[in-house]
Amino acid sequence: MYFSRLFCCFLAFFFISVLISCQEDIVSHPEAVVYYNDFPVRDEYKSGWEKFSENFAKDSNYVNEFDLTIQKKDYYKSNSSPLSTLNGSSKMILNQDLEVHFFPLNQDTATQFQYIYKFECIKDPKNYRYADVAYPNPCQGKDLMAKARAFLVNKTGVNKRLYCRLFYQNNSYAYSTGKDADFDNRLFLTNYYGASKSYIVDVAANQNKEVFLDYLIGKDPKKEDLLTKSFYGPARPGNYEFMLWVTEDSTDILVDDSLNLRQVNPFANFQKRLQNGESSVLDNVAHTHAKHFKFVFLHETFNGDNIYNPGTVYLLGDRSEKPLCDTCTGYFRDVIADEWTPDDYFNGFISQAPWIKAEYGNRKENVRIDEYGVYLKCPKSTPEKKQKTWGEIKFAPGFLYGTVKIVAKFPQLRNTKTHSPTGIVHNLWLYQFNHPYAEAISGHPYEYLKNDKGKQPYEIDIEIWSKIYSENWSGGAGINYSIVDYMRNENVVVKPGEQKKINGYDIDRFNNIQLNHPDRDLYWHDFWEQYHQYEIIWSPQNVKYKIDGRLVATIDESLAKIPDEYAFLWIGSPIYQDGTYYGQNGIPFLPDDRFSHIRYISIE
Repeated sequence: MYFSRLFCCFLAFFFISVLISCQEDIVSHPEAVVYYNDFPVRDEYKSGWEKFSENFAKDSNYVNEFDLTIQKKDYYKSNSSPLSTLNGSSKMILNQDLEVHFFPLNQDTATQFQYIYKFECIKDPKNYRYADVAYPNPCQGKDLMAKARAFLVNKTGVNKRLYCRLFYQNNSYAYSTGKDADFDNRLFLTNYYGASKSYIVDVAANQNKEVFLDYLIGKDPKKEDLLTKSFYGPARPGNYEFMLWVTEDSTDILVDDSLNLRQVNPFANFQKRLQNGESSVLDNVAHTHAKHFKFVFLHETFNGDNIYNPGTVYLLGDRSEKPLCDTCTGYFRDVIADEWTPDDYFNGFISQAPWIKAEYGNRKENVRIDEYGVYLKCPKSTPEKKQKTWGEIKFAPGFLYGTVKIVAKFPQLRNTKTHSPTGIVHNLWLYQFNHPYAEAISGHPYEYLKNDKGKQPYEIDIEIWSKIYSENWSGGAGINYSIVDYMRNENVVVKPGEQKKINGYDIDRFNNIQLNHPDRDLYWHDFWEQYHQYEIIWSPQNVKYKIDGRLVATIDESLAKIPDEYAFLWIGSPIYQDGTYYGQNGIPFLPDDRFSHIRYISIE
C-alpha cells in the first residue's frame, strides 16, 4: 500500500511537473501560429532583430516645418564620417573688414541634422514616376523653398556691395573636391551639386544685415536631363556640404548668373584656386562640413506609423511568366516533396515523374505589408493545386548612388535532412529605372550583348543561391554579388567567358553580360534561422557589399562598369532556378509555405 501511494504521488508530481513545464514552454516558446490572409504571425517575428536596433531608432524631434530632425550626436563615432571640401564642422568668414555667419539650414551649425523624404504625392502614376525627391518636400507646396540664413557684419566706415551665393554638394557618393582631389580627370563634374541664385546685398558702413537665400535640393540642379538622359531621377541620398560664397567682385565666376554647373563644380573651383596659391579665397567662403546634413530617401521600420499602400511606393508584380527565368517552360515534374536526394533527381522518382502544366510567376497575394514588416511568400502545392509562385516588391522611386540596408530573414534554400535544393532564389537587386530605354551602345565592341528585348539595362545584385558552381549539393547556400554591365567597359580584367582568381575570389563572366563575385563562404542552415543585415553601398567608384556590417565583396572599375543610371530597389524570393546547371523544371513542388520576412529597409 505504501509503495502504491508513493507511486501515485510520484505520478501526480510527474504530471504536474510536465503540465507546468508545458505551460512554461507555451509561454516562452509558443507553438501556435495565427494566420492572417494565409500569412503566419508569430511572436518570434516581433523579435530577433534586436542586434540591428540602432537602425530602427526614429527621431521625431522636428526642428522646422520641413520635417528636419536632429541626428544622434555619436552617429559618426560608429559610422565613417563623410568627406568634405574643407575639414572641421563649420567655417565662418571672420576678418578685419567683414564677418559672415552662415546657417544653411537656418539651424545651429554645430548640430547634425537628418531629413527623411516622405512620399506623399504622385507625379506620374501611369509610369510610376513619383514626385521629385527633394528638400523641402515638393508635395507640401509647389513653391516651397529652404531658406539659408546669412548674417553679414560690415566693420569698415564705407558702404559695401556684396555678391552672395549658396552652393551644396552631395559628398557621400562623389569624387573628392578636397585637397587630395584629382583635378586632371574632372570626374568631380559628375557629382551631385547645385546652387541658389546670386544675391546682391548692400551693407551700410559699420552696420549689419540679415539675408535669407532660397534654395532647393531637388531634381537635376545642373540641368543635364535634356542633354543626356531620358529621365533624370530625384536628388541623391547621402550627406551634403554647404558653402556660401561672398565677394565684392561682381565678375567672379561663382556669382555670375551665367555660371554653367555642367562645366564648373563650385567646390572644386574653390579648392583648385586655393591650391594654386590664391589663399585670399578663404576670405570668400563660409562652409559647413558634410556631416551637418544627411538626406535619407527611405527609413522604413514598419512600426505601424509609416505603412505605405502597395501601388504607391511599393509596386507588387502580378504576372504568369518571368522573363528572368532561364529554363522555365511552364511544365514541371509532377512531384511534391521536400526530402529527396540528387540521385532521386537524376535517376529516381523525380526523373521518372510525368510533366504537368502549373501556375507560375509572381503574385500580389503572395505579399503582405503591415506593422510587422514585409512578408514574401512561396506558397505550398497540394494535389488539387500545384504551383510555383512567389511574392516580390519594387520600391518605385529611382535613385542614383546610395547605401541600401535591408534587415531580413530568408527561408532555407535546402531541405535540412538531405540538403537538396528547393528552387528558391532570394534576390536584392538595384535595377535600372529607365530600362525600357536602355538601348545597346551603337558601335561598341560588345553591342551584341543584349537581353531578350534587345536592351542593355544595368543591375547591381545580391543573389542567394542553393548552389554556386563547383559546390556539390551540400547543406550550404552560396551568395553571389554581381553587376550586370553588358561589358560597357571593354578594358575590364575579366572578359566574357573567363574566370580569374582575384584576391582569393573566383571571379567570372560566365554569362558574359555580368561580373560575378561569389562569396568565399557557404552559409549553412543556422544562418537562415536568423535575421541579417544586407548592404549595397553604391558609389561612382565602386560597389561594396556587406553582411551584418562585414565587408564581403567590392567590385570596382577594373572589374565592371559601375552603373551610372538611376535604379530602383527590387526584392523577391522567386522560384525560377535552383542555382545549379540543371533546369528548374525538375525541382519538386514545395510541400510547405516558405516566407521571407523583411523587417527594415533604408536608402541613404
